Amino acid sequence: MIKNYLTSAWRNITRHKTFAAINVFGLSLGISTCLVIFLITRFELSFDNYHPDKKRIFRVVSDTYLSESGEDHSGTIPSPAIPVIRNAVTGLETIAVFLNYEATVIIQDNGLPLKKFARPLFREGQSSDIVATEPQYFRLFHYDWLAGNPAVLKEPNTVVLTESKARQYFGSRTPADILNKIVTYNDSVNVRVAGVVKDPPKNSDFFFKDFISITTLKIDAASQSWNDGYTNQQVFVKLANNVPQANINTQLTNLRSRYLKPAKDSKTTWLLQPLSTVHFDARYTDNYSRKVHLPTLYGLMAIAGFILIVAIINFITLSTAQSIDRARETGIRKICGSSVRGLVARFLSETFILTCLALALAVAGIYGLLAVFKTFIPEGVTFSFFSASTWLFLLAVGLFTTLLAGIYPAKVLSSVKPAISVKGAGMQKGNRRGYFIKGLIVFQFTISMVFIIATLVTGNQLQYMLHKDLGFAKDAIITIQTDMDYAADKKNVLAEKIRQLPEVEAVSISEGTPLAKLHFFNPLIYRGKVERGIATILEWGDENFVPLYDIKLLAGRNIQACDSIKEFLVNESCAKGLGFTKPEDAVGKTVETIVPPGGVVKRPIVGVIADFHSQSLQEPLMPVVFTTSKEFTRLLNIKLKTRGQHPSHIKTTLSKVEKCWKEIYAYDPFKYTFFDEAIAKFYEKEKQTVSLMNIAMVVSICISCLGLFGLATLSARRRAKELGIRKVLGAGIGQIVFVLSKDTIKLVLIAIAVASPIAWYAMHQWLNGFAFRIVINWWVFVLAGIIAVFIAFCTVCYQSIKAALVNPVHALRKE
Repeated sequence: MIKNYLTSAWRNITRHKTFAAINVFGLSLGISTCLVIFLITRFELSFDNYHPDKKRIFRVVSDTYLSESGEDHSGTIPSPAIPVIRNAVTGLETIAVFLNYEATVIIQDNGLPLKKFARPLFREGQSSDIVATEPQYFRLFHYDWLAGNPAVLKEPNTVVLTESKARQYFGSRTPADILNKIVTYNDSVNVRVAGVVKDPPKNSDFFFKDFISITTLKIDAASQSWNDGYTNQQVFVKLANNVPQANINTQLTNLRSRYLKPAKDSKTTWLLQPLSTVHFDARYTDNYSRKVHLPTLYGLMAIAGFILIVAIINFITLSTAQSIDRARETGIRKICGSSVRGLVARFLSETFILTCLALALAVAGIYGLLAVFKTFIPEGVTFSFFSASTWLFLLAVGLFTTLLAGIYPAKVLSSVKPAISVKGAGMQKGNRRGYFIKGLIVFQFTISMVFIIATLVTGNQLQYMLHKDLGFAKDAIITIQTDMDYAADKKNVLAEKIRQLPEVEAVSISEGTPLAKLHFFNPLIYRGKVERGIATILEWGDENFVPLYDIKLLAGRNIQACDSIKEFLVNESCAKGLGFTKPEDAVGKTVETIVPPGGVVKRPIVGVIADFHSQSLQEPLMPVVFTTSKEFTRLLNIKLKTRGQHPSHIKTTLSKVEKCWKEIYAYDPFKYTFFDEAIAKFYEKEKQTVSLMNIAMVVSICISCLGLFGLATLSARRRAKELGIRKVLGAGIGQIVFVLSKDTIKLVLIAIAVASPIAWYAMHQWLNGFAFRIVINWWVFVLAGIIAVFIAFCTVCYQSIKAALVNPVHALRKE
């Protein structure tokens, strides 16, 4: 019986190749989209799930609530708190500490050529894969040992390497042969290899490859300040069995109150963050985990679901359009004894075959899709045909699609009376108004309209962010990060050499650029008649920084050259936050702040500069305080002369700058970044959102147009006699096209009316995530509507013109 159903279904598919091909292609588009997004979401949601007892692993973090400037969250706690937690908190099975260690690495192995590996440049967004830690780290997180054991990290001057890093350092030797080899960090820290572990999987935020024993660095936590907010030590704990998280949070809160008095107008708490949220909670910053926005991930899943539903609706529409040709077949089968259940099974078999073909096409193209959209897909996302989860997903999608796409056409065809269907008129009478099919078309184009509007809004917001005046100059400026390991005088010599180049307009040395992803956040206090304290961004630089970036000076003067903190510049928001109504009122006032490693300094404000955007436009303008420092300034800011110069002039200038670099840093690679390109990278997530909206829009429109094509076919066949009569009475091609198109355009207009408020609400919620954003104008909806109507008209036009060119004799000869 089943074989007969499948054989009959296959014959019908081969008899109607065009409809079958369109159905398969439309379904495969929807399934491919779902499959790619399934692979991404499965990968992201699996991060660090492989660790044993993962539900009992937590990170100790800090939440601070400031009355003046809101909330501040940190993934670290003060270093002195770590030994106190070890000794005072009960209910912890394991506690482990690690800190990122940025270092150059030198390998000198038995007379072989020296190998030197430069430290990653922090300003380029790279994180060091070197950490200092202790044996407990390997009791918390799972690693497979190839040589050695965790106990080796109890000893100072030892290191554990991952398999890939060991191969990079020492070539293709066995792990056992690498033991006791020497690795030198930062030219002075010599350690021996005491263990080798397998590399962690790609779905882990703990990508570290060098594990130096923390005793090697001789960190004395007890001697550090409880107020030090610059520690990069991460504290992870594993709770004992049956110990509730709330119990530990209470103990941490009590400890914090006992050892650190609460500051005025602020409240700080220590608490546990579950391991499962480290990958998704961007509030707790660190310099190793790749944060993923969970609502965006859910949004991707929703997009996949909508596109699959659009593809299924397209299948239903095309199947219904084709059903007129099969009315006689259905009537004859019912006269010959086929039951309604048998007919439904027969049509579902056909749908099942088409769905299987669509699944096969989607799977066959998945590797190409992953390659084409590589920039949108996280590294580590792969497709394995033999994965159990992949098979479950394909099976679920196949069954869902078969039932949803096949049940309506099958029920409609099998329910028509055989006496009517044998005449070929059953579907026309049974579906004359076609409200269901029209409703599906409206739903399809509603989704497409939402994507069109979303594409226009996200694209406009991105253009706004890329071209908004940020309060400083950004063109023709390059930045070069120098190594902290070298003496500070070296970067001064380099800056002076570059300053002498005739192609260079100005050079400044600073800690960072005006706009950066990471800043030092410091309290700034003015003890006037009313004491005011605010959280500020602390920036270090020289006297050339403000003029190089063309930051406007509102009152007072620029800072003067000095190697240490001598005076402060503040921006307008900072002055207002301290209680000064006019910029000039702040000039000459003494303020105090805390600088690493926890010292309090009191210095005068000598000038007030205009506000500028120190963070992305998602964030509001922040109070900024600017001062000088020899210790913290290692970034060279170079402004090039470009007026009246040919574009090739920049390349020549860069080669001269590189020559100056090699004279000072002969063994270090020359790396530079154009400042405007660095700013553009701030909005990579938004760029990806725009691109994803574009892709979703194109896919949904393509599938919806296939549905419209089916509707046009259905309408042309249903109204063949009417069109024949119109032609006999003198109607031209234009009139016929108008008659067939007006119903479709009405459906699209209804879709526009339904989609507009939905899209406005969704985009309004998205724009609320930006402190500086565009206004959604009325013309966006008009333009989206024009695009949708034009696409729909072009789709229907082909079938309409084809129907208009048919000889009316063929439609009227039976009358």
